Amino acid sequence: MADRKIFVILLLAALIVSGAAAATGGGTMPTEIRCDFPGEMIEAGDSAVFDLEVTNRGDTGTCLLNYWTFRGTDNWKIRFEDGDREVYRMLIPAGETKTVRLVVETSGHAAVGEYPIRVGIGTGTIWLYVKITKTHSGETGTLEATVVDKEGNVVKGAEVSIYDGDRRVEGMLTTAEGKVSIGVPMGTYTATVTKPGYRPWEKKNVDIKIGRTTDLGIVPLDKENFFAELRVKSPSRVATVGANPQYEMILKNTGKNDDTYTLSILDLPEQWYARFKESRDTPEEISEIYIPAGEEKSLYLDLIPPYSVDIGEYNFTMVIGSAAREYEEILTLRLRGSYDMRTYTKSYRHEINRGDTLTFDMTVSNVGIGGTLTNIDVNMSVPDGWRVTVDPASVASLGPGERATLKVTVVPPADIVAGEYKIIAVVKSDQAEREDEYRIVVKEQSYVALLGLLVMVGVAAGLWYMFRKYGRR
Repeated sequence: MADRKIFVILLLAALIVSGAAAATGGGTMPTEIRCDFPGEMIEAGDSAVFDLEVTNRGDTGTCLLNYWTFRGTDNWKIRFEDGDREVYRMLIPAGETKTVRLVVETSGHAAVGEYPIRVGIGTGTIWLYVKITKTHSGETGTLEATVVDKEGNVVKGAEVSIYDGDRRVEGMLTTAEGKVSIGVPMGTYTATVTKPGYRPWEKKNVDIKIGRTTDLGIVPLDKENFFAELRVKSPSRVATVGANPQYEMILKNTGKNDDTYTLSILDLPEQWYARFKESRDTPEEISEIYIPAGEEKSLYLDLIPPYSVDIGEYNFTMVIGSAAREYEEILTLRLRGSYDMRTYTKSYRHEINRGDTLTFDMTVSNVGIGGTLTNIDVNMSVPDGWRVTVDPASVASLGPGERATLKVTVVPPADIVAGEYKIIAVVKSDQAEREDEYRIVVKEQSYVALLGLLVMVGVAAGLWYMFRKYGRR
């Protein structure tokens, strides 16, 4: 029984050894490996290339191409090549020598130092060495491209995007020269180039290496048959009520074919009117326009609101229709009121007797268009000792065309000297300000003048009496 177990174990061992020999494909072929330059100095992320000469010292046969790496070679890509083909076995006739190339693509994260690689082909082995002189750990790679159309003209504003599966990693628009340079983490990606009016372009399996530049070269984009570009100089406008704002735009046919475009406005409020024109001042309006391929034309849109329009913000949708699609542009108009305030008093010169109180009415009117005056206050500037009251002291708001009457009471001091005085009324609101000047003439009271006259008459009578009584003497 023990002998039978020993036999089974030996049989299994023989099968394992024979299987291993088959896996190595003639690993016992007597060979010699030679490399004239077994050590190469490169920067991290670069590739080292070793040309190996393998000589068969035995019978004709095939053998596997093997290599072994050690510490610090994670993410390295190593392969055997014959020309532009990747290989893993080679046939060597008896007594002949064949050449195979070992390519070592290092990682940009590799640290500075020497890395050994052991190569085994048949019974022959050789040690190769890659020396990293500079690391690019922590850096990114760079993707560059130049985008042109089929005629060779550069394409400005094309979006170059880098995708990892469905996730967009990076992206950038091309410059006025059609160029782009994007920093991208190390990896293998899909690059796409898109721009409205052009058919999209895509390239898969784009390898980005740390510290290195991957150049996509010239990327040609093909134009759509029908496409247009619409550029509105100021899609958001501010105007006062009563004005007719005008939008200026450029419509360019960027497609391959000539096209006719229809012009319309959606969401126009009731009693509003819109008209498209080919020049700024012409009264003639158009509803469509013909533009040859590659050309552009200027358009003007007048918006005419009704006189009774409310102030506020209005949004409109401009629609440009073509043979293939419609183009929409949102326009915004912010209408604000014109603010103007007027004050009125029947007289700006008043006469009072000393000790009297003056009262007069002041009317404040909103003569603006569309705008409400708010927080209206009256400040009176008067001489020292004078008192002035305004009733009401303030007005919360006045809509367009509305007015308010204020009662102004002026009280001069009791000991005032007769004469002409000036008071100034400053009417202020949040939106406008108005200033008025009033003249106040203060006179002595009439009984004082009468008393003076009586005194003068009395003096005159006394003189006359004295003259009659003593004049003859």
